[in-house]
Amino acid sequence: MTKGDIFDVVVVGAGPAGSMAARAAASEGARTVLLEKHAEVGRPVCCAEGITTFGLERVIKPRPEWIANVIEGASLTGPDGRVITVYHPRAGYVLDRAAFDKGLAEAAVESGAELLISAPAVTLEMRDRIGAVIVDLDGTKRRIEGRIFIAADGVESRIAHMAGIDTTLSLNKIDSACQYLVENIAVDEKMISILIGNKTAPGGYAWVFPKKSGCANVGVSICPARSDGQTARGFLDCLLKARFPTGRIAKIMVGGVPAFDRNMPMVLGNLMIVGDAARLLDSLSGAGISNALLSGQIAGEVASKYLKGQGGLKEYPRRFMKLKARELHAYRLFKSIFLRASDRELCRILDAVDDYFPEKKVRDINFPDIILKLVFRNLDLVKMARHLIVC
Repeated sequence: MTKGDIFDVVVVGAGPAGSMAARAAASEGARTVLLEKHAEVGRPVCCAEGITTFGLERVIKPRPEWIANVIEGASLTGPDGRVITVYHPRAGYVLDRAAFDKGLAEAAVESGAELLISAPAVTLEMRDRIGAVIVDLDGTKRRIEGRIFIAADGVESRIAHMAGIDTTLSLNKIDSACQYLVENIAVDEKMISILIGNKTAPGGYAWVFPKKSGCANVGVSICPARSDGQTARGFLDCLLKARFPTGRIAKIMVGGVPAFDRNMPMVLGNLMIVGDAARLLDSLSGAGISNALLSGQIAGEVASKYLKGQGGLKEYPRRFMKLKARELHAYRLFKSIFLRASDRELCRILDAVDDYFPEKKVRDINFPDIILKLVFRNLDLVKMARHLIVC
């Protein structure tokens, strides 16, 4: 093992959460290292790549090369084939995740962080706190010592697991997803499409996120317990055959999509956990980029202040949850209803959405408010809330 380096902040994982954490900590003067297990930041891509305008721009100004497409609305297709379209001039973006992740890591380096690629974490040195992480650099073990460690290594989070945190997921807290990058298809470039229904995606949904003319991310996320043995890829193949028979599959992505877990610790000793590693995802859609960015930024800021004697690490979950708890719990509430809904009940949800947007044009959307109003102002959905009892 080579002699180790000593850092103030050690960030494991150069995805959006990790790069934002490293950028924030380094910009405040903390000696920071950003560790990435892959040979190239941003690859492989495993993401639908969608993010709201607010979710991105609240933390960082986007660079043009990060944006694959600008979205101005969404269509929602129900089990009965009915389509509701809502227009929003600043709805969001479809990112080029490879360029986006690379750009964020570059921003961290520009702020003073050191980036090590092809550096998978092997183990942690621990007593009452983490003292160092051992990484494998070209077959040589290297010891990286730190005062604060930030786990940004995704849903599987080996760092959190090695620190003693239970990272297992029960079947009702993870969906199975498959996505194709599909070329040679006709899509409205400015609109994302969401499809719901138990024949399309039981317990989940399907999506079409256009990236450019004739090209889109097309995917399906399902609850395995409701799929009667069929896979997400099987449902996706059926969708592709029905809607895009001339489509050409350019890339395939598969993976698990966890739900928000309020019992997952965000701080343990001198370890902070951010992004997907902390289960900070929208339980309804599985979206996690905006929460990853925000959690990473806050964690990096809190770490730098802690090193200066200005507050404790638990300020990180307090600040994050002050901004996001209502939203995360609202999504979890609606998911618990949505998960068990029949197609008839899903059509009622569609009716409620249709009533909520009578003009089909909006300039601002507050998703927690929408969800809570949809549920508690609609008698049918209140009755469906009985499902919450067993969640």
